[in-house]
Amino acid sequence: MEKQIIDLYLSGYGSTTIVKLLSIPKRKVLRVLNDNNLIVKRENPIYQDFKFDKDTNKWYSYYSCDTCLNSVRVEANKKYYLARNLQTKKTCKKCSMKSQTGTGNPFYGKTHTKKTKRKISSKKKGVKTSDHMSTPKYRELLRNMKLELWDSGKMEDVRVKMSRLMKKRISSGELKGYNRSKAEDDIIDMLTNMGIVCEPNYIIEGKIFDIHIPAHNLLIEYNGDYWHCNPRKYDESYINTKKSMTAKEIWQYDKDKLDLANNNGYTCEVIWESDYKRNPDTIKKLINKYEKYT
Repeated sequence: MEKQIIDLYLSGYGSTTIVKLLSIPKRKVLRVLNDNNLIVKRENPIYQDFKFDKDTNKWYSYYSCDTCLNSVRVEANKKYYLARNLQTKKTCKKCSMKSQTGTGNPFYGKTHTKKTKRKISSKKKGVKTSDHMSTPKYRELLRNMKLELWDSGKMEDVRVKMSRLMKKRISSGELKGYNRSKAEDDIIDMLTNMGIVCEPNYIIEGKIFDIHIPAHNLLIEYNGDYWHCNPRKYDESYINTKKSMTAKEIWQYDKDKLDLANNNGYTCEVIWESDYKRNPDTIKKLINKYEKYT
């Protein structure tokens, strides 16, 4: 039967005609033709402009807003979803919201009639507005549900998108960056007073380093004794409850970070909190060491 289907198809007969000639279901004909790579799959021409983002596991493309003319990115899990969504995209969200304010609001200048007000009021009778989120029981329930969803990996694309957005806003200067300790601020002030140009919260391949000194291609990491588990004070099995990591895991993370800097051509110096508090001139001595070689 399979050979007959193939012979008829290669002779010029279509699948519908083959169904009638052999009196068999069309799905069987299509399966045979597909298994033998005889069906030519035509891809929608619009798919040619689609690209795949490995970080989010989504297809994406762009459209031009008909108001501000800015290019806007649109994402979807499947190509056909993306194609469908792009058909309805004409105005970006910012312009759309702006157009609906004031006179652009469809209800601008209008009021409900007495009849409509009575109808709305009657619909609300006996209906209690939920305030269950004010109850600790439900807040804890929702929290656990979200944590489980986050840990399952199903929100990985959201995490990646949030991380990428935050890093972009920090690098552009829109956000000041992550919180710095008072000691880090003091070090930056000290370097500035010495006439040393430095860049706080310096990003290399997604990792943030405390201070970068361009003149020496030097990175300075200020490590708090507790947060980084100073080896002179903690053994490798110590569990840092704030980070939910053992000291050994924290040391490995910090080592990988320093290796990343070295592999990208940077020199990195680590200053421990206890050392700095004992001798704040550590920074001046460090800079003098590098000044000798320039």
